[in-house]
Amino acid sequence: MVSRSKTACVFTLLLGLGLSSSGWAGSDLVINGTRLPAKSIAVLEKALTRVKFNTDLAEVRQGLVDNRLVAEAVQAQLTPANQDSLKVDVQLESSDLIERVLGKQLDNDFQPYLSAPQPLTSAQLRAVLQPRAGLVALNSLWLDEQQRAEAGATELVTWTFAGEAPHTLNLLEVWDSVAVQGKVELQKGNLQYLGGQVAQHVQRQYHWHQLKKLGYSAAEIDGIRQLVSDKLVRHKYMHQLGLHSDFHHETPVLKELAAKVSDADAKAYYAANKAQFMNVAQVQAAHIRVDSQAKADAVYAELQQGLAFSEAVHKYSLADDKAQALPGDLGLIRHDDPSLSFLHKTALIQKADTISQPMLIDGFFEIVQVRSRKDRLLPLSDPSVRREVNQYVARQQLAKQVEDQLASLRANAKVQGL
Repeated sequence: MVSRSKTACVFTLLLGLGLSSSGWAGSDLVINGTRLPAKSIAVLEKALTRVKFNTDLAEVRQGLVDNRLVAEAVQAQLTPANQDSLKVDVQLESSDLIERVLGKQLDNDFQPYLSAPQPLTSAQLRAVLQPRAGLVALNSLWLDEQQRAEAGATELVTWTFAGEAPHTLNLLEVWDSVAVQGKVELQKGNLQYLGGQVAQHVQRQYHWHQLKKLGYSAAEIDGIRQLVSDKLVRHKYMHQLGLHSDFHHETPVLKELAAKVSDADAKAYYAANKAQFMNVAQVQAAHIRVDSQAKADAVYAELQQGLAFSEAVHKYSLADDKAQALPGDLGLIRHDDPSLSFLHKTALIQKADTISQPMLIDGFFEIVQVRSRKDRLLPLSDPSVRREVNQYVARQQLAKQVEDQLASLRANAKVQGL
């Protein structure tokens, strides 16, 4: 699927006037009945403009349409973990968005709206969140039902913004909103960390409250959250499939496709990408051996300044091979030699015509020069090569399936405002 755009075109003059003005570029987007207000879109445009000011506005709006179509089609297919994290991630990212775009227009002093915070000791915090004695938990950061109920009943602070009903923040809301390291800090009873998280939470809510004073309707505020949610759903889905993850992270979908890659497809990919499967066959190398880091650094500096490697071997090396016809020569080093020392193995991973930085090996500091290197093409019949080829082909096939899905969604969508 086409990756989400990180840039946006901008009508520089209009956006430069500030987002609280009554004039707005563009129009609402209506996608299969869901309305994305122009004013909400303009907040995103403003943020993206700071990354790249001259991107095509039509490209951005098409990206928003694509995000909405994909989110509409796949949100129900997200894993429970992705579903659980979505609400928190939307709140955090959308709050960050309005702070980056509208921060200068927002008041950060929420203290006058707070009621007296509820007292909580470090021991009380640990008692609620730490794993219960005598219970076996596969995940020490998992709260059981009783703990979640206790955390939900642990009130931290209450605020009342003008024109709104009071809202009380509880410990469970904070717990669910922080990442793994944050949960560890809370389980330790770190009240300073908890206080910081509470302040950030209230700050975000105060910013949302102020948007109304800046002329944003409830629909426009919801529109900002919708734009962020659509992007996150699409990203989480791509990651879930394996298209946004590390190559060696094999998802169930990719594993199934890789197992079905035909010999013909594998051979075609291998033939077109042989450079990916080249490996070192042999190298010719020499070395300099000294007895201290300071000496090694000094010798390396001289080599960088133009001192010939053979001359440096004669002047500084402590190894007996300095007297050979080729000073310091390590001979022809083959990849399949079972008796290779660590020094010889380091030469195998260097490129030709290179000099290594000093390395501590067996109590001495070694500097290695590789004079020549020959590579070999690993055969497709090698099991590790075939597995890697299958993974690459599977990713290509999956990407094509996702592109076709998006094309179908576009063809059948009812869109106004592009």
